[in-house]
Amino acid sequence: MWPVTMEDVLAARERIRARLPPTPLRRYAPLEEAVGYGIRVYVKHENHQPTQAFKVRNALAALGALTDEEKKRGVVGASRGNHGQALAWAGEILGVPVTICVPRGNNPDKNEAMRGFGAELIEQGDDYDAAAQVAERLVRERGLTLVHSTNHRQVIAGAATITLEMLEQEPGLDALVLAVGGGSQAVGAMTAARAMRPSLAVFGVQAERAAAIHDSWHKGKPVTGYTANTFADGLATRCVYEHTFPALREGLAGFVKVSEGAIADAIRLLLRTTHNLAEGAGAAGLAGLLALRESLAGKAVGICISGGNIDQETLRRVVSREI
Repeated sequence: MWPVTMEDVLAARERIRARLPPTPLRRYAPLEEAVGYGIRVYVKHENHQPTQAFKVRNALAALGALTDEEKKRGVVGASRGNHGQALAWAGEILGVPVTICVPRGNNPDKNEAMRGFGAELIEQGDDYDAAAQVAERLVRERGLTLVHSTNHRQVIAGAATITLEMLEQEPGLDALVLAVGGGSQAVGAMTAARAMRPSLAVFGVQAERAAAIHDSWHKGKPVTGYTANTFADGLATRCVYEHTFPALREGLAGFVKVSEGAIADAIRLLLRTTHNLAEGAGAAGLAGLLALRESLAGKAVGICISGGNIDQETLRRVVSREI
């Protein structure tokens, strides 16, 4: 069963529209020249959101749908940063207490930002999926409402508003190439495409160092035993999710994985051609487009800078070509 409907997406847009105006969708001639193959590249700038990432759509859509009692008790989520920042930002606006579970050694800039928006931060576990288990425990212990970064209907509906906007801004798009960590962005895109442009092909991209969801998609079933050791922390998942995996299997036109070097190349290319800063997950769509460009020759293709929250040390390594 498909996890969200277009009615869910339209309702999510109504909940977020007063706080989140549409983000730009732009073309850059130097970027198109670098991509080549006659591809018209449309860049969706979710890095221009209040927390520099698309996750604010998800969080505001989800928290806005809570009952008054749920808002009073508060919410909890697990995050490597962008989902946590988004929940904290939305919670501050709506008066909802927010607790975020992050893995030990998490991006210090993102931790600082989450605390800055008023969230309680709990640092436990070795990676995102371990932190998610801590969040589930707090639901039982404190009675908090879990807002999972992927496994949540309203989260996916919020993410779908990205593609809703893109298709309103450029109805002639032929394809989207989107990063897939958990899959909210891609499943949201396919939901909007089903209603607005059924011919739109949606391709997924994952980091090869966090390949569980990619390999599961190709094998047709969930596989386990993976690590998630990638500098693209927004993609650092090592399992699949029940709300998104069946839809990804059904709807994606293709799914590629890209190396750490390819993601770093994409960050540098975006910086040079658009003068926008992308984090690893935010540049993965472009890395995937570069991998797929022969098959997308002559098409109008949308990508999304889904986040720009790269920390200073990682950026130094990228710019100095240490990655």
